[in-house]
Amino acid sequence: MSAALPLYIGKMLRLTPLVAEKDAPAAAAWTDQPAIASRLREGPANPMTVFEVRKIFEGWVKESEENGRDFVFAYRPQSDDRLLGYLRMAHVQWVHGAGLINLTIGDPADWNTYAREALEMALNYAFDELNLFRVTMRVGSDEAEVCELLDEARFTLEVRQRQAIYRGGQFLDRLSFGMLRPEWQAFRPLEVA
Repeated sequence: MSAALPLYIGKMLRLTPLVAEKDAPAAAAWTDQPAIASRLREGPANPMTVFEVRKIFEGWVKESEENGRDFVFAYRPQSDDRLLGYLRMAHVQWVHGAGLINLTIGDPADWNTYAREALEMALNYAFDELNLFRVTMRVGSDEAEVCELLDEARFTLEVRQRQAIYRGGQFLDRLSFGMLRPEWQAFRPLEVA
């Protein structure tokens, strides 16, 4: 087993603060992808303006600063300061050691390059820094690449809510994948190149 990566610096990625004013234009451009738009807010997936995304980001940052249960970061490449995606650890329940992962990489080509490392960094943050016992990630059944990544990382499909998401003119299942600390410790699946 290889050594864990530093908390905020990966091989190709960095976790940095999410800066609403600076990062909203890039994220707004991704909202033409319904799966990404639906991760930003509840309700119908639709393209959003820079102003709308900035307000959502400002809300996330404010929650992070005030409630101690939400944490938000930007994923940036080592080489420059552009936004590749974001990580939101939401609704942390300290008494249960549980939290939700909302991980987004905006550009499909960037997903292919960075998704594994982005998930590894999210898990390192959740288990090493926040000392959580379990994490959950919820996705639509149409997000095949995300489901494949979670399966590869040895997440367990825990819940299938049948036809719980309406997107693109059809009803889709909402899938909840979970991972427990002992599973992560046993496999550290993404650190194996």
